[in-house]
Amino acid sequence: MKTHRAVILAVTTILGLILGCGGGKKNPVNPGGGADVTINIVGNNGSMGSYSPDPDTINSGQTVAWHNSDATSHTATSTTTNAFGTGALAPGQTSVPVAVNSTPRTINYVCTIHAGMTGTLVVR
Repeated sequence: MKTHRAVILAVTTILGLILGCGGGKKNPVNPGGGADVTINIVGNNGSMGSYSPDPDTINSGQTVAWHNSDATSHTATSTTTNAFGTGALAPGQTSVPVAVNSTPRTINYVCTIHAGMTGTLVVR
């Protein structure tokens, strides 16, 4: 009986290690893996650094995600086009990667919860 329990404990431990070691690439909001570029949401600092980096530059066809590093929920929603909208991201959550396929342009975005939070994404 002790051997059976030891085997179950060993298997459970090994499975826990295998399934738990995702390197931080998966989370409840973004279960599919990483984006080409990740922008951090750092807080309600208005246009003076609510998103980091800001502005950020990507190539057309790359994917971008936003990670909420703040202690309150935020969004990243484009204002110049219907390019993207993350929906509310709780603290610690990362959005699903968004593919940005466009001609070179600048996309402005805001937090719809805190409208003073602004960011800029430059597509080359």
